[in-house]
Amino acid sequence: MKDQDLVRVAVSEDPEELFDLGVKLGEKGDFTGAIEAFTKGLKLNPKEAVAWINLGLVYGRNGDFQAEIKAYEKALGLDPENMEIWVNLGVVLEETGDFEGAIDAYKKAIKLNSEDTDIWFDLGVAFGRMENFENALIAYKKVLELNPLDSQAWLNKGTVYIQTEQFDEAQRAFEKTIEIDVNDEKAWYNLGLILGQNGDYEGEIESYNKALELDPNIELAWYNLAVALEEKGDFEGAIKAYKKVLELDPEDDETWEDLSLILKKVGDLEGALDAHNKASLLRNKQ
Repeated sequence: MKDQDLVRVAVSEDPEELFDLGVKLGEKGDFTGAIEAFTKGLKLNPKEAVAWINLGLVYGRNGDFQAEIKAYEKALGLDPENMEIWVNLGVVLEETGDFEGAIDAYKKAIKLNSEDTDIWFDLGVAFGRMENFENALIAYKKVLELNPLDSQAWLNKGTVYIQTEQFDEAQRAFEKTIEIDVNDEKAWYNLGLILGQNGDYEGEIESYNKALELDPNIELAWYNLAVALEEKGDFEGAIKAYKKVLELDPEDDETWEDLSLILKKVGDLEGALDAHNKASLLRNKQ
C-alpha cells in the first residue's frame, strides 16, 4: 500500500503542506519522498529559505553532497545573515574536500556570531586538515578563551602541537584534556607517545594501559605498549601486547616479524619460526 504522505505529495499544490510533508518524510527516512516534496513545494514558493535548508539536509543524508551545497547556496541567496546555513555549508564543503571553501563559510558564520565555540572548533579542524597549523592553533585557542573546559579543543590543540613538534606544549594540552575528561582514551594514547619520546617509559606504559582500559581496540596503543615493554625488558608483557595487535589485525606482517624477534630473544625458537613464516607469507601476498 502506498504511503499516504506520498499520495498527499502527489496531489498537493500547497507549498506549506509540501514543506511539512518533506520534513515528515525525511524524519521517516524516506529521503527520495522528502526531496520530491521539498522540490515541488519550492517550485511553488522558491523564496522559502528554511525549505531550501531542509532540502539541503535531506540531500546530505541521502549522500548527494553537491545537491546539498546548491540548496544551501539557494538558501543563502534568500537569507545571507543566517549563521546556520553558513555552518551547514562549511560542514558539507569540508566533507567534499573543499577546505578553503569550508574555511570561508566558517569565517562568515563567525562574523555573525563570534562567540560560538562550535564554529571556532570546526574552523580549527578545517585549518588542521589543510595543514595550516598556525591558524588551527589560533582557532582552538579562541575556543578555549570562550570555554576553558572544552576537552576536545585541548585534545586537538595537543595534536596540532605534535604536528608542529612543540612536544612540551602538546604534553600540557593532553594533561589538561585528561584533567577535564579522565576517560578520553585518545588523550591518554597521545600522552603516552609524548612521554615515550621523552624517555619516560613508566609514564608511557601507564598512559597506554589507561587508553586500553577505555578502548581495548586501539591497535597502535597495543603496538607501542609492546615496544615500550620490550625496551623496559618486560618480554612477557611485550609478547602479550604484540599478540593483542595480531588479534586485531592478523594481516600485520611487521608485527608478526616483531613477535618473531622477541620470541627468539626468550628462547622460543619454534614460536619465532612460526611467526617469521607468517610474516613472510603475508609479505609475499602483497
